[in-house]
Amino acid sequence: MKIDWTFPLRFAEVISGDGRQVYRERIDLADTTPFGERLLTLKPRLEGRKWARLEVWDVAANGAFTQPVWLEQAP
Repeated sequence: MKIDWTFPLRFAEVISGDGRQVYRERIDLADTTPFGERLLTLKPRLEGRKWARLEVWDVAANGAFTQPVWLEQAP
């Protein structure tokens, strides 16, 4: 994903669920500086998960997130 920001970022998080439990994988982005952009490639663990979404948070506690995406398991 390509992310652009104004304030330095704190972290990105992939949130997913399997219908019983919610899982979170956090990616530290504390090395960012003001007014930046980055191409971030993620390979989250999604085996057995039914949905996933992505969040990005900055140092001022502003967040951006996607709507949940329903996942289909390969046959």
